[in-house]
Amino acid sequence: MTFHDEITDFFSRYVDAFAREDADALSELWDEVGLFPAPNGNFAMARSPFRDHCISLFDFYRAQGIVRPEGALLSAEELFPNVAQARMVYRMMGADGAPVAEWEHVYILRRTDTWRVSLTLADGEMAAWTAKGVQL
Repeated sequence: MTFHDEITDFFSRYVDAFAREDADALSELWDEVGLFPAPNGNFAMARSPFRDHCISLFDFYRAQGIVRPEGALLSAEELFPNVAQARMVYRMMGADGAPVAEWEHVYILRRTDTWRVSLTLADGEMAAWTAKGVQL
């Protein structure tokens, strides 16, 4: 499998876990500690608290009228052996089939036994919700 195929497969599983609201599967796609640089301050989150955070995100998305997430890989680059950068676009779809919100997300992944997210830049998502007058 090529590098691009591996990353495409990874994010297919990632989006599928979100769509199924499977916090366990989603959190297993992250390193033991995930890093989150953010406009209002950087933080780190261990896998167990991240799992709980995923459940809160699922609740938040449902409250915004989202019934289905869609994601597409825009780009992926192997920065170093077993270290990659990926850019995704997400469309959070409502019951009427129209997007409720849309944004780009950047990830840094590392491959140990498998690819896992180490760091994410969620500035695009935060800006999308702020533009709608909703605090994430």
